[in-house]
Amino acid sequence: MKVTISGEYSKYRDFIESIPQVFDTCGGETLKDRRNSVKVLHHDGKAFVVKRFKRVNCIQSVVYSFFRPTKAERAYRFAEEMRRRGISTPREIAYMEQARCGLFSVGYFVSEQSMGVEAFTRLVDPEEFCRPLADAIAGYVVFMHSRGVLHGDLNSANFLFVEDSKGGYKFDVIDTNRSHFCDGMPTDEQCLENLKRFTHRRDLYEYFIRQYAIRRGWDANATVEKAVKLLERFENRKIKL
Repeated sequence: MKVTISGEYSKYRDFIESIPQVFDTCGGETLKDRRNSVKVLHHDGKAFVVKRFKRVNCIQSVVYSFFRPTKAERAYRFAEEMRRRGISTPREIAYMEQARCGLFSVGYFVSEQSMGVEAFTRLVDPEEFCRPLADAIAGYVVFMHSRGVLHGDLNSANFLFVEDSKGGYKFDVIDTNRSHFCDGMPTDEQCLENLKRFTHRRDLYEYFIRQYAIRRGWDANATVEKAVKLLERFENRKIKL
């Protein structure tokens, strides 16, 4: 098994290396259990957030063994790069890659725990979404783009927020392993394309796009019209798949 551990966490090597063997039986708090599984494990008074990626198929196994970094490695490397560019994301602790018959099989990414709450819970779930939170995320996405960061799954669930006593918001961005990085601001087309996954809730989507456009100095109405077409094409493609 390939194991990479951040220097300051090397003293927890024995525990970290045991995670793949005990992941299913060790208890802990399950955050997600869908295509990928996410748990919070505790050891020596510290919280470790562990994401186990879905087991790959035969073709993916060859690709990840010889031609492309695994999702676990990208999650680790991209967390480093995000912070280097000033984007807040839970600090990487380790990643592990298990092999079967000499080929990659399953990856694990371990990070520190964020104290934030999914923005999804205040934006998509309620009948009336939280406009100040949507405003703040729009501003933060403009900042991310200005740092050359295109999140690969810019979904409201991937923004964790903490609200301060003055009504301001601080964010942690998660699920970054499909992100792309540019030298400087991406093109306008790339930025707008990047927003189409934010939500399928139409009133929220149009509001969010409008706030983003205002902060970029774009024509808000024209931008919303373009963005809605991008979302419709994206949704139609998903249905066909």
